[in-house]
Amino acid sequence: MTLTEDQARFLRCIGEPTRLQILKLLVKGERCVGELTGVLNKEQSLISHHLRALKKCNIVKERQEAQKVYYKLTDARLARLIIDCEALMKELSLCKCQEVNHERKGNQEGSEGEICPDS
Repeated sequence: MTLTEDQARFLRCIGEPTRLQILKLLVKGERCVGELTGVLNKEQSLISHHLRALKKCNIVKERQEAQKVYYKLTDARLARLIIDCEALMKELSLCKCQEVNHERKGNQEGSEGEICPDS
């Protein structure tokens, strides 16, 4: 697998909205599954599913303490990436792809789910 393919797989992994919410919380520090489910108001099974995916991609790591499992980012540069991505989105108004798709297709039903134009 090439570096570019690895990067694309990594970005797809962190690009899922629930996973991104999890990562934004982990930027602030280690959290247990119960804390994540409470803050995100999502089922524990869903949060665990996404944490498994993030762990498989080596984005988070876990540690067990008694009955609780705690998660944290594997590398501080991941926190910087999440913070910088959010700042870019706010400052540059990036990624208006959904709006472009919607306009380009004449507001046809079903066009809102596309990720980028011409993809």
